[in-house]
Amino acid sequence: MLDMVTLDEIAKQLGLSKRAVRQRIDALSGILDPHISRGAKNKLIFSEEALGVLRRLEELHHTERIPIRQAAARVRGELEDRRVTETQTKETDFTLEIKLEYLQQIVEVLRQDRDYWRDVALTVQAALPPDRMWISKLFPAAPRDNRLN
Repeated sequence: MLDMVTLDEIAKQLGLSKRAVRQRIDALSGILDPHISRGAKNKLIFSEEALGVLRRLEELHHTERIPIRQAAARVRGELEDRRVTETQTKETDFTLEIKLEYLQQIVEVLRQDRDYWRDVALTVQAALPPDRMWISKLFPAAPRDNRLN
């Protein structure tokens, strides 16, 4: 299971008061909800993901000198962009799997077709009279290129 941290531990790690941490949690309402649970005596317990989001919020707040609510909106946008990218990646992977399966089916159909026509060519060659056998050298039933076999 992932490491879980309490409100006190987050306050210490971020160098903030518990009140300041609560303000940041409020600004990120909805984003942190899946990563917060209640422990013994109804204590708030946060996952590592929640801690990472709060760290990103603090980073934006200090480096860009923007208000907490504005930093929270940026974090919200970054997380949404990441979700969209992950969804697009999954859809692309699924599409590629379907295309790969389709191409494998086509290759199999083409192999069967090749084998059929090879058998036809062998049958025709076997029926050639001896004075026409030179035709089988012009049009061999199987190419000499092994990559095609």
